Amino acid sequence: MENPVINGLYVLVLGMIVIFSGMLVIILSVTICGKIIGTGKKEVKKEEVVVTQQVVEQQPENEEIPAHIKAAIIAAISAYYFNSQSKCDFVVKKIKRF
Repeated sequence: MENPVINGLYVLVLGMIVIFSGMLVIILSVTICGKIIGTGKKEVKKEEVVVTQQVVEQQPENEEIPAHIKAAIIAAISAYYFNSQSKCDFVVKKIKRF
């Protein structure tokens, strides 16, 4: 008759190895698929950063507009500009001045 403690430890270790190796295979496959599919999206992000930097650099420094208002304006302009190029759920419908 076999020892139940040894059988339990054997099943525990074998189960952990199977689960972690399965998770590793899933993580690697998702990462590889993400790199294959997401190659074109990285270029859009670089353009977005360049556009926002240009808008910030064009603003004179002597204005009295607070920084959070400037950030909101830049975000609204970027969302409007990139909404025409891609399908996005975020849509700017109206911009109010406070």
